[in-house]
Amino acid sequence: MMINKNLIAGISREMVDYRHAIHRYPEAGFQEVRTAELITGVLKESGATITAGFGKTGLVASFEGMNPGREILLRCDMDALLLEEDTGLPYASENPGIMHGCGHDGHTAIMLGVASYLAKHRDFSGKVHLLFQPAEEGHGGAREVMKSGLFEQFPNIDCIYGIHNWPGLESGAIASRPGALMACGGSWKVIIRGSGGHGAMPHQTTDPTIALGAVITSMQTIISRNVSPVESAVLSIAYIHAGDPKVRNIIPADVILGGTCRAYDNDIHSMVFKRLEEVAQKAAAVYGCEAEVEIKYGYPAVVNDLQKFKIAEEAARLTVGDQWDGDIKPVTPSEDFSFYLNHIPGVFAFIGNGDSAPLHTPKYDFNDQIIPVGMEYFLNIISLELQ
Repeated sequence: MMINKNLIAGISREMVDYRHAIHRYPEAGFQEVRTAELITGVLKESGATITAGFGKTGLVASFEGMNPGREILLRCDMDALLLEEDTGLPYASENPGIMHGCGHDGHTAIMLGVASYLAKHRDFSGKVHLLFQPAEEGHGGAREVMKSGLFEQFPNIDCIYGIHNWPGLESGAIASRPGALMACGGSWKVIIRGSGGHGAMPHQTTDPTIALGAVITSMQTIISRNVSPVESAVLSIAYIHAGDPKVRNIIPADVILGGTCRAYDNDIHSMVFKRLEEVAQKAAAVYGCEAEVEIKYGYPAVVNDLQKFKIAEEAARLTVGDQWDGDIKPVTPSEDFSFYLNHIPGVFAFIGNGDSAPLHTPKYDFNDQIIPVGMEYFLNIISLELQ
């Protein structure tokens, strides 16, 4: 498939308007009704075969090439964050407390641009499926899309590709790496239970704050003594709650602390959680307390397939030349794209958003200039996969 850069540029200008329209009316996970309606309207004009109902609001647009062949999947996310926007943009969010603070409006615009291009050029062999996924932000929309029968309805899909904009990376650059790219995530909470009592008579109490100190200190040994020095993991405390600041003569009966755990290997991630539970319970027991540990597993690690990475690398070089970096360091945020990668091989990559505000902040905005870059990257993948 020959890539027409002039056509990409023309389509991308139209996609900017769609991006701003989506940005103006953001919707949270599994509530992307208006967004899905806009997407469906554009897809109908492209002549795509549309299949809806994946994870409530998700949909797939399918394009058949000129000749029989394999089937591939390209994915974008379309949900917004529960965050109050503070950009002052003319297309700023009109839905209080919700904004596209992660750029999913831009990812959707890129995929709509790919659809519009394929409406005019189907000179490939096989089928291309474009997935517009709901609820990436903490809801595990990818998992729900799969539960809804994605791979049962499209059993011949054999690989998947996705992207995410990345502030701080040079505008329009593309970056990724083979193997682990993004960490698996999870959260934890420990409730240390004692008896509490009068602060002037601590000898008559079982003091959970003493156990708290032991638990915190012991937790620091998990990464340093249970994770190999050549591996990486993070175990962080995000909050601690104990007692009432208005009452200073009462030792509390309970202490609560919680935080997050990240790793690039799912087995290491599980081991850290297991050790956390053991350490918390035994450290608390030394001081006569009990520890209740709650573990919540998040998304698995994003691990790029080594063979498909070669395709992504070639597509990126064709798109941006020397602005491609194929050996970036792994990052600790998580992404539910990982659920797909546990099912079929594929690659996730970053596209530079330039010197913008960070993701998940009130002043963030997607860089419209990278829409044609994302489009061309995906189209090059189609060309290389379905020659």
